Amino acid sequence: LPFQQEGILDIMTTVANDGSILINVKCRDGNWSTPAIIPPSGRANGAIRAESLRWPLVKKAVSGKRKDCHEVIDSSEYSPNDPTVFELIYQVTSLSGLWGELSRMVTITPRFLLKNESSWLDIDVKQVGAPDASRLLLPRKGTLPFYWFDGALPELVCARPAGLSGFKWSGGFDLCTLGMLPLRVRQSNGGRNNSNLNSMRVSVELQPGTGGTGTIISIKDEDPDGEGSLFRIENHSPFQIFVSQDGVLANPSLSGKQSSCDSINPGESTSYALDVPWRQGKYEGRTSASM
Repeated sequence: LPFQQEGILDIMTTVANDGSILINVKCRDGNWSTPAIIPPSGRANGAIRAESLRWPLVKKAVSGKRKDCHEVIDSSEYSPNDPTVFELIYQVTSLSGLWGELSRMVTITPRFLLKNESSWLDIDVKQVGAPDASRLLLPRKGTLPFYWFDGALPELVCARPAGLSGFKWSGGFDLCTLGMLPLRVRQSNGGRNNSNLNSMRVSVELQPGTGGTGTIISIKDEDPDGEGSLFRIENHSPFQIFVSQDGVLANPSLSGKQSSCDSINPGESTSYALDVPWRQGKYEGRTSASM
């Protein structure tokens, strides 16, 4: 898959009553963003949100020269280069020069940076609910910006191993919730054909020098036996035990759905992770977002 491509932003400036300069940006035919505020003096940081397309599906149909206006447009043809919502951050600093503090510089960068800390695993990442074609390939030891595919979908991100067949998308997690969380990755058939990967660790931290407006999201695979993992469960009992996240379907026999339960044999240990990392207000049910 191709990486994110650079684009061109339209810029509009106005002056507020207090002397602050307001800068709005626009990408393609989208709406003008919320303003970046340059105060009369000093430094400043902030976040802006810009929509790249007000009518993305209509725009795609027109650009594709489709003759039948009643044709159903397949959104699966999108790629990571077709986000519709850009979340950006800005930094205002003073420049040394002839005009002293009157010279200002505004730097605009992506708000969310994804970082793959794995030494061997490439990772697919996408917005929860978006088509698979919109996934972003995050190479091992690589760092890429992330933008929202669709502003109408939940602003949650899911991940899965790239290049390993049979894995489902993980549950969605929030890019603005600081801290670390364990992310369970399961195979579509419910089996363990690949025993080298059970979970991934996600760390969300602030970008340095952004005034708390930008985040770095680091993703790394965990040892399936729990060595060095965020959570580890050891079975010291003489019998097999079963573990499942509270509220997530553990016995699928009555519903026909796949299980979200893990078994641990006597004397064994395993890394433990969450099938549903985020479910307060952004999930209608208490099941994993396997989309």
